Amino acid sequence: MFLYDRVVRQPSHIGSAPDLSTSTRRSFLTIVAGSALLAACGGSDGEGGGAAATTAAPDGLATMRFMAEPSVQTGADRRIVFGLADLDGSLRVGGPAEIAAVLLDKNDAEIASVTARRHDSGLPRAYYVARVDLPADGPYLLRLTVDGDTADLNFSATPAEAIPFPSVGSAMPGFDTPTLFEPRGVDPVCTRQPECSFHAASLNEALRSGERIAYLVGTPAFCQTAICGPILDLMLQVAPDYPDIRFLHTEVYTDMTATTVAAGVEALKLSFEPVIFLIDSNGSVVERLDVIVDDVELRTHLDALSA
Repeated sequence: MFLYDRVVRQPSHIGSAPDLSTSTRRSFLTIVAGSALLAACGGSDGEGGGAAATTAAPDGLATMRFMAEPSVQTGADRRIVFGLADLDGSLRVGGPAEIAAVLLDKNDAEIASVTARRHDSGLPRAYYVARVDLPADGPYLLRLTVDGDTADLNFSATPAEAIPFPSVGSAMPGFDTPTLFEPRGVDPVCTRQPECSFHAASLNEALRSGERIAYLVGTPAFCQTAICGPILDLMLQVAPDYPDIRFLHTEVYTDMTATTVAAGVEALKLSFEPVIFLIDSNGSVVERLDVIVDDVELRTHLDALSA
């Protein structure tokens, strides 16, 4: 969701616009005035990018934030995800393998030097990940430099208890997610064609069994050209290499009209997708991969989960 492809459906609440920040951005308090609410996996065209709001600047580099607000929690080693863009909102196709950046607090004081790494293995678009320590809640700014241009990425850190959906360290709430044997009012159970193999057990069954779990919430049929479909395909490709992890997938909507959000998504209080929850044998969330992930990053976290 809220990546770059055309709006397919207009659900009641799932969706958010990508946030565009520019090199002239200085305020931590106002994050892109006039951002539009977009459909799941919807937004502006991948090449044109007209739907994202921009701030006034004559030229230079911009960043596109691939995160919802609130979603980034306080603590160590948090995942900050973004893309490089032009000021009209167009996602840049190229980019360096690594980007140097500094993390600033709300007082514009430098906290740390950071390296953001490019990821695009097995995906139709690239993104960057910076892992940062966020000791307190409130606004932060990641200032990055690319080929002499500087751009700022604004985001906020929130305590886990104030984030409405499960976060790192919290217990994964159980739910009888639809399966091929018990669809529980969801038809189809999987909108991928052909359907994926991650619907043999429910989330509750996997939690009760003490299995390690990789749980994807996403709807391939309504963002196939965006990212839900490619991420599910990645999971299908890597799953045979992790026989000790139970891979599960649940759809966002109850049917092909894409008008009613499924009960399992409502129970998690999610406002965006796709999301992968990585859950240990004790039922705790050890990582949450929001919006976009490639083969390399996914395998890194699956390796850690199965260790």
